[in-house]
Amino acid sequence: MTYGIDFGTSNSVVARWTGSATEVIRVDSAALPAEWNRPGFDELFPSVVSLRDIQRTLCFGWSAKCETADPQDAVKRMLASRPKAMEGDEPGAAAGTVPEEYEVWLGDEAFRSTTVAAALFDRMRVGVRRNLREMDEAVVTVPANATGAARYRTRAAARLAGIKVKALINEPTAAAISYAHDFPGEGRFLVFDWGGGTIDVTVLEHYDGIFDEVASRGITALGGLEFDEELVKLALAKLGSYPDRLTRKEARRWRRHVELTKIVLSQPDTEQVLFEPLGGHPPVVIHRGEFEDAVRPLVRRALVPLEECLQDVGLTAQDLDAVLMIGGTSQIPLVRREVERVLGREVVDARLCKPMTAVARGAAITAAEIDGLIPETTISVATSHDLGLSFDAGGRRGFATLVPRYSTLPARGTRSAMPAVRGAAKVILEIVEGDGMRAADDERTFPLARLELPVPQPSADPSSNVFDVDYHYDRSGILKVHAKARHTGVVILDEELDCFGPDGTPIAQGIDRELERLLGRIEEPAVQGTTPSSHPTEIPAHQEDALEGTTGAGAPALVVDGRGIMTAGRTAASPRPPSMRLLGAALSEVRRRYPERHVVTVIGTDVADAVEYDERHLLDRAVAEGLIVTVPSASPQAVLNVAHQLDAMVVSMDNLTRFRTPHPWVVEKGRFVKLAHVDRNWVFT
Repeated sequence: MTYGIDFGTSNSVVARWTGSATEVIRVDSAALPAEWNRPGFDELFPSVVSLRDIQRTLCFGWSAKCETADPQDAVKRMLASRPKAMEGDEPGAAAGTVPEEYEVWLGDEAFRSTTVAAALFDRMRVGVRRNLREMDEAVVTVPANATGAARYRTRAAARLAGIKVKALINEPTAAAISYAHDFPGEGRFLVFDWGGGTIDVTVLEHYDGIFDEVASRGITALGGLEFDEELVKLALAKLGSYPDRLTRKEARRWRRHVELTKIVLSQPDTEQVLFEPLGGHPPVVIHRGEFEDAVRPLVRRALVPLEECLQDVGLTAQDLDAVLMIGGTSQIPLVRREVERVLGREVVDARLCKPMTAVARGAAITAAEIDGLIPETTISVATSHDLGLSFDAGGRRGFATLVPRYSTLPARGTRSAMPAVRGAAKVILEIVEGDGMRAADDERTFPLARLELPVPQPSADPSSNVFDVDYHYDRSGILKVHAKARHTGVVILDEELDCFGPDGTPIAQGIDRELERLLGRIEEPAVQGTTPSSHPTEIPAHQEDALEGTTGAGAPALVVDGRGIMTAGRTAASPRPPSMRLLGAALSEVRRRYPERHVVTVIGTDVADAVEYDERHLLDRAVAEGLIVTVPSASPQAVLNVAHQLDAMVVSMDNLTRFRTPHPWVVEKGRFVKLAHVDRNWVFT
């Protein structure tokens, strides 16, 4: 059975086709806290992952959102990150490689956003299994204006979780499909889709059972998260200052209380809310009018793609048969009023098109149509960007359009290519998605791939080395490139640009093992990171006592040179601060390799002072347990001095070659191990 999945920025929803209607699967309702038990919230799976505060084990959904101090949300936004630049020393993503993406820190270790998204898909699949069903296939939705990277990574994440993606469809299209199924009728729909992270405005036509997107505009980073930020500013202005000395648990409660306040103020019959801050501050009243004044600039920004979308196709509001508003943010009364004001007409009642579940229901209907379970229905979607080639245009990069925006999928474009000069060994195709009316190096353009076609006869005239290149979007919006030599008919290239291998598995090196390691933390606690304290080079007596107390009888010590680890990968061109989380990841590997040893880390006070503020909350645990020694200057010499006092093994990223004469014990067997950071992994040599 094929399911529909709405993978959202704030919340996800899973639905299935029952034979005549759609049903939402409650994959996490058992964990729904009492204060969040509002109509329809039991159908949501928060797209949140975190580590439990005490156990340090991994959790998801409502537990991660409401019960942990450091919930990680908005992973979906991270999937849309840009790759490295195509020019210079770091060429863009070549075929078969994964563009650069954001990392999500969980405890002391970083995971790629695709990996974390895969873990969320995995938990949804487990939730379906608790309902005595199996979700092996699904139609998954993406924002209408999602970049190629976001689409590819979404599909990769689902596939990693064991879910075959039969199609990727745009969220507004899915909502229109759901509405048209419940209220049969043909016509032209406008879908205003505004959720937790993105806004998309799409015009669709529904005739003879065919759903066809004709225009779409949007903003990729504007949604409920930004409304939360404005509400925080409003509350702080009323309080006069931010509550100080909050514990991490209290800070989490503050954040969720703000979100709940926004939800209550979004109810049509609520005019004011009593906001009760933490930290000993008296409660304050937040009125709907104050909230609406604070978020009005955000709403004005959201109306821009609405007007652009209608202009793209030369339509007015009177040309529309229905206006659908979906997503949590679209249900704020001010938003609905402003949309109705701009269009000069009413929108469909939320009870007729459920804003939080319509997308998943539409995806489930699409899945049923693909499986042939709904006769006389054909669902068609269109491209949301121009596909083109980037070329040198005198200081800028030109954009040569191959497949124009709003082409109905599947869509195809062809273009020949040939060497620029005799003797060229290859022809380079720089494939981009964006706006064909703008330059290819514009910030709105996304580089998809940089493909190289080897020239069969470099010494021959360029006209003898012509390639015919076919660019083909399949129904789910995944691009395939096929190139052959015109004169010989030999296929030079046949690539699917979605970061997948022949069996549909993502080929990003180690990403499957990374997911396995991440999911392992559901049962295995993560090692808490550490932070420095201030002590002189000689270990004070009270800290020596602490070290001996935590080491245990007969347990040998191991001293880690922390400076090199905390600054691994930092250069003058990348002046990021020393990373406590990077140190924590390395210490996790050290403890796994040497579980019988007590680990002590040495860093300098200059490094300690440069650590970012948001990582200093790890200090108390490190000081209490005596896991860190800071010295005025943490040179390898100082590290060796500490190791000598403790008669300990040394782990360092430095070779320590120049220190082996004054410290001959370093060359003894088992006294020194070199650590290296290779492709996100810590390697012992």
